[in-house]
Amino acid sequence: MQDRRSHPRQLTCVPASLESRWSAEDLALIRDASVSGARLFTGVRLEPNEEVVLNLFLEPDSESPRQVRARVVRCDPTDPQRVDVWAWQIAVEFLESIQGYEKELEELCRRQEQAGTLKR
Repeated sequence: MQDRRSHPRQLTCVPASLESRWSAEDLALIRDASVSGARLFTGVRLEPNEEVVLNLFLEPDSESPRQVRARVVRCDPTDPQRVDVWAWQIAVEFLESIQGYEKELEELCRRQEQAGTLKR
């Protein structure tokens, strides 16, 4: 996917769920994020301009996820040779900036790099 964001992306793997008009809760995995948007993988196809609520699980001990409203920008099928759980790649634009979550996102990335689960 071409980089179309106005803010730099942070490569990470953020467990998430999303609420849409189709479902109260679907699993998602955020692959990269910036303060203005994200690319995520999910099993549900969403329509451009559809609004969703993302629940971001940034802290391992957090009792509740960080919640952010977003608008779907693109929905592309995942490469059929790489499909398993995540059939769709979704690009979203956050309706409010997640700058308040930046430190948590950076800490999650650091932990993933130290554990060897995220390689730059």
